[in-house]
This record gives sequence, C-alpha cells and structure tokens, in this order.
Amino acid sequence: MILMINQTDLKYFIELTKTLHVSRAAERLGVTQPTLSHCLKRLEVETKTELFIRSKKGLTLTAAGQRLSEQAGQLVSQWDEVMRSVQNETENVSGLIRLGCHSAVAQYTLPALLPQFLQKYPEINMNLAHGLSRHMTEDVISNKLDIAFAVNPVAHPDLIIKEIIQDRVTLWKSKKCLNADVLLIEPSLLQTQDLLRRLNKKGFSFNRVIESSSLEVLTQLVGSGAGYGILPTKVMNTLNDGGVTAVKDAPEFLDRICMIYKQEFRRLKRGATFIDFVQKTLSH
Repeated sequence: MILMINQTDLKYFIELTKTLHVSRAAERLGVTQPTLSHCLKRLEVETKTELFIRSKKGLTLTAAGQRLSEQAGQLVSQWDEVMRSVQNETENVSGLIRLGCHSAVAQYTLPALLPQFLQKYPEINMNLAHGLSRHMTEDVISNKLDIAFAVNPVAHPDLIIKEIIQDRVTLWKSKKCLNADVLLIEPSLLQTQDLLRRLNKKGFSFNRVIESSSLEVLTQLVGSGAGYGILPTKVMNTLNDGGVTAVKDAPEFLDRICMIYKQEFRRLKRGATFIDFVQKTLSH
C-alpha cells in the first residue's frame, strides 16, 4: 500500500505537538479522533519511526518527533507560499510576458500597443524577442516565448492562432527612384520567393538584385531612390513618405499577422488580459 504525507497531515501533526493530546487536538481541528489517529499512524509509517510516546496522560514527543516538529511548520509555510504564488499567476495581472515578433512587424504593432498596456498594468514586465516568424513560432511551441505575433503561421496542435491584422506585400518604388534596374529584397521570406516568380511571369525584370535581411533597411533604401523593393505595405508606411507608391500591375501577396500562444498562457491572468488587450487594440 502506498502512503504519502500531505499538507493536512503536517497541520494535524503540528496541532498534536501543541496539545499533546489526541482528543483535544481533534476537537480543535474539528475532526474525529480516529481521523487524527490514522493521520499519526500514516506519518509514522512514512517516516519509519515513532513520533510520540503514548501514555494515559497523553503524548510525549520522541527525538524524531521533535525533529519533525521543528521542520513541519517551515514546510507548511513554504507550501502556503507556493500556493499563493500559483494563485497570483491566475488571479493577478502581474509578472513577465515574453513576446516575440519580427522587428518590422514590431515597428507598427508595439508602439500602438505597449504604451497604454504598460501604463494600465504597472506590475507587468515585458521581454521582447525578434526574428523570423517561423522561428518565433518554434519558440512559442518550445515554451521559450509566451506569445508571438507571427506572419502566416502554420497550424500546430499545441498552438492557438488568432488573426489580428492583414497586410499586403507587393512591389514598391519611389518617385525619385534613380535605379529602375535594381530590385531590393529579403530573400528568405516566402512572400518574396512567391512574388519573384509571379513578377517574372508578368514580365518584370531587373539587372541587379540587392539582398538584405532587414526589411527596415530595405524600406529606407526604396525611399531614398536606390531601387524598387518587395515589401509589406504596413512596413512601407512606416516611412511616412508620400513619394513611395506601389507599382501598378505588380502581383500582391496577402499576409495574415496572427497572435499565437498556448492554452496555458491564456489561463494566466496576465495572459488572458494581454490577449484581450491585443485583440481590442490591433484587430480591425
């Protein structure tokens, strides 16, 4: 038979050490004497030692019982602290949120979101991570991140995916473009690879292709007239330059910017609060 000491056993034991009398301890605890006797027996079986010496006058602690008495109160206090901490996770809007998103997506989402959120919830801390959306998705799955804003995420059984924004990736140029034969791209993006094939079919051609891993750098280069660029509309709009326009008849790729997280994050008070705040602030 498997016996295990639990928190109730320790609380009952502590009361026994105070009264040194089973019937009096049972009365103070509001339990029956057999219940208390069974608890004491379970403790002695688990610890493999006698904790009290019984007599007609009551109970006397053994040396082992005295040692357990010294530790039991501390164990109960530690457990109570653990339980309070766990309850805080589900009841209070506090703690750390680890958020991931592509740095280009962060440019137009986080300024619209974090100032008001951090002001409203002063006990929240944030850690931000940036990278490709597929890497952010992997980090949420592996619990390295709590939540991420991912572009066109692939369905996964562990993930909840909520679309918050749509965007359009296409070909852009500046009115002051000096190099019509230059194409500026981020080659690792699936959107770029798709649009390159479709641009070729439509007869668009460029003699020089400049690659960069930074959409922000590419945006600045297009705005400065360095060449044409394949970029998302919302990233392009961060330039605030009316002189940059989408190229007529160029193909488009529809992006879904989604919030991805696990159900466990939603169960936390800070998680549910942040998810709801994002949906109210960014979704349209």
